[in-house]
Amino acid sequence: METLEFFTTPDGFVQFKKPGEDARRLTKFNADIIDKVDGIVKTRFPESYATLAKLYRNNKFKMVDRFIRCNFGEHDTLTQDIDNQIVNFEEVKCPLRGLCEFQGVICKPKSMVNLSKCERQIADLYLEGLTFTQIAERLNKNAQTVKVQLMHIKRKCGVKHCRDIIRVLRLKTY
Repeated sequence: METLEFFTTPDGFVQFKKPGEDARRLTKFNADIIDKVDGIVKTRFPESYATLAKLYRNNKFKMVDRFIRCNFGEHDTLTQDIDNQIVNFEEVKCPLRGLCEFQGVICKPKSMVNLSKCERQIADLYLEGLTFTQIAERLNKNAQTVKVQLMHIKRKCGVKHCRDIIRVLRLKTY
């Protein structure tokens, strides 16, 4: 997945920007972007996907447009919204914040990662900031075993680097 920044214009249109390119309006003809975002939502945010599919009768463009508006509407030049499978939600200024029935579902949704009980233990300790060696000591496991399990967690999160596990799992329920 490429790096993408999304934002909503004052007149209400979703724009996207790829590195080194000018911003463009997102339309139903941007099938590559719509398919990629749709795939991320479908696999990583299943509750959000199901709700969007019901609201928009499986219209992929409308589903992706709403997901972007609720989670990436601000123009942020420091952190890309989607960076090689890492999703960086933004605090979108919405008049319905705190009142919307879809908050926590479509807006800032929780994601699902299917981790085993052992992987959950390791992930929790990793999120606390422990190294794989410290985790191994705490759980009375071989350090190499913990390292391998972190690699499994990394694969399930869809990231290339272990440091990205933290960015992904802090959004997730697993």
